[in-house]
Amino acid sequence: MLSIHPGWVSTEMGTLVGTVEAEMALEPSVRSVADVVERHMASGESLCLDWEDYSFGW
Repeated sequence: MLSIHPGWVSTEMGTLVGTVEAEMALEPSVRSVADVVERHMASGESLCLDWEDYSFGW
């Protein structure tokens, strides 16, 4: 199992309809999540990671 936190992404829901500023835009988050998936897809491990491939533990 691979659980990935995508970061605080700039979406209507993630920014409370523009009232707060998020960490990143949608496209960089999606690219980063895809990279993390690609790195770990054959590992057979259960991991909980963020979009930068850092573990935040179970």
